[in-house]
Amino acid sequence: MSNNTSSCEDSAFPSAAAAEIVKTAAYLLICVISTVGNLLVIIIVLKDRRLRSVTINQFIVSMAIADLLTSLFNMTVEIWIHIKKAAGQQIFWFEGAGGVVLCKGIVVVQGLSIACSVLTLIAIAVNRFFAVFYPLKMGSTKSLSIFTITFIWLVSFATSSPMLYAMKVIQREDGNLHCIEQWSPAFEGESPHKNYTLFLITLLYALPLAAISVLYTAIVRKVWKRQVPGNLTAPNQLVELATKKRVLRMLITVVIVFGLCWLPYYTYLSMNFIVDSCPPANVMFIGLFLGHANSAINPCIYAIFNKECRSSLRSFNRACLPMLPRSRVPRTSNQNTMKLTEFGTEGTTREQGKRSSPL
Repeated sequence: MSNNTSSCEDSAFPSAAAAEIVKTAAYLLICVISTVGNLLVIIIVLKDRRLRSVTINQFIVSMAIADLLTSLFNMTVEIWIHIKKAAGQQIFWFEGAGGVVLCKGIVVVQGLSIACSVLTLIAIAVNRFFAVFYPLKMGSTKSLSIFTITFIWLVSFATSSPMLYAMKVIQREDGNLHCIEQWSPAFEGESPHKNYTLFLITLLYALPLAAISVLYTAIVRKVWKRQVPGNLTAPNQLVELATKKRVLRMLITVVIVFGLCWLPYYTYLSMNFIVDSCPPANVMFIGLFLGHANSAINPCIYAIFNKECRSSLRSFNRACLPMLPRSRVPRTSNQNTMKLTEFGTEGTTREQGKRSSPL
């Protein structure tokens, strides 16, 4: 989980100063976008009681917090590393207890963020699956969503916690301190970090994405065929169907982007730790950069799927929240009243007095 764990990197030739300047600028860009974007998502959702009550919004905020941690811890360290390289300075780790805490912390935070994101994507997919196939059994999900989010963070920390032991500040032959992955003395040989890497690739990437793909495939088939329940007029049917499709497109896009962004990094880990092959020097940077860029892309995805949000950003009239509902549905005395959000559709049938579940 760290860019300091590979023997391949030690043998790589240093990059030119111009290339390091470009890398620094790229990381600064995604760091700013990720920090600002995820802060907007967190702050505005938490300030709106109605938005907080939507289950998917709660999961999105959880992911935004994880992405924000990546911005504050991992991206800033990468920026520091590339600034040092651009200046032609030697990179060595910090002395004292603070250096040890930082060495362990940045790797744990990265692992926690990845695990939290993928587990949250699973939770959202499962939630949408039950909302579509078993809407009458959904009931109140507030307490369940809080429990699920808490469980996700605990599991995420547990999966990344082995790095609290493995990451160490070691003085090498050059006399400088380095933050590296070293499983000894508790574990000897190459198998510990290979097994841990295989665990991450399989249980926190490949299998979850496969399961999510199956769930969304079933959801898409069901939603595109399902008729809107109740005595709705044609305009309301079209609005709800359009909202369902937009919600699904957004959620599926988030999953696809996550999978693609982290694919190069996990490919690098596979080549480096499993098949004992040394990839080109820049493969590590590309893999880690794209993975970190996922934290900046997520808020942009929410905005892309909301035209009103883009309009408000251009005008700067008010704070922009991708999830803020602004759509209006024509009402008549005989029609259902509908409340639309970017993450789901909630309809209230006046004749029945019932509320349908999102999607």
